Amino acid sequence: MGIKFFTTDDQVKLGYMDKGSGIPVILIAGYSAPATSWYDQEKILLKHGYRVIAFDRRSHGSSENPPFGQDMATQGKDLNALLHHLQIKRAFLIGQSQGASTMWSYISQFGTARLYGVISVDQTPKMMNEEGWPYGMVGLNVQTRPTFFDNPLPKPNNKPVSKTIFLMMLLRGMKYLKFDREGTKPLLLDHADADWRETIRGTAVPVLFVAGSESPFWPKKHAEVSAALCQKGEFAIVEGSGHAVNWECPKEFDELMLEFFSRVANNE
Repeated sequence: MGIKFFTTDDQVKLGYMDKGSGIPVILIAGYSAPATSWYDQEKILLKHGYRVIAFDRRSHGSSENPPFGQDMATQGKDLNALLHHLQIKRAFLIGQSQGASTMWSYISQFGTARLYGVISVDQTPKMMNEEGWPYGMVGLNVQTRPTFFDNPLPKPNNKPVSKTIFLMMLLRGMKYLKFDREGTKPLLLDHADADWRETIRGTAVPVLFVAGSESPFWPKKHAEVSAALCQKGEFAIVEGSGHAVNWECPKEFDELMLEFFSRVANNE
């Protein structure tokens, strides 16, 4: 399967898969999802000559699950540590859900000098709804926040997820599907409290915001509004998809991904 490891400055062992050559693409999955979930995109990107690095964030997949560092700032620092460990000069990033917030955390702390561009997959930049911002998580506001995550969230997908993706996740290691929901609750709450809009405004590299038209978590318009904040922002709505766009509609997502990467790389 080829999972490799490195150790952060705070002595946490983090896992990743690194395959291929060419322009690096770092894949960052959402809350509770492992790096092995990127099977489809990994296959397509390798076919088109990219180097593919699927990253298991702290407390996810193959990475260690420490009781400390359960916040978005540390997630961004861990991504920076990965880039330095692999001595990557520049890369594309794709983040799905909380993985997208990890990208913004990285950019807010370390800038975009090491990036060609980024793709955010169905993640609003501000999950808390308030007056003037109706694009947050459905039902989440200052009043509901204290107990909001005590109850199960809606089923994320609208379409059935490919059996091949699930099969490959299982074949690559069932132990990587274990997840500590209670231990990572501080991370989830910090994620919910974050507001990345100013970071997006200051991001100069191209950004593609992708939304699922049927995402149960937030209105699809979050992608359009986010793109309007960004200096080089654009958006795409994948019709019929729920939250896990890259799982539910891999063909449509892969086309968007490859077109964006090719266009940005050719403009360099």
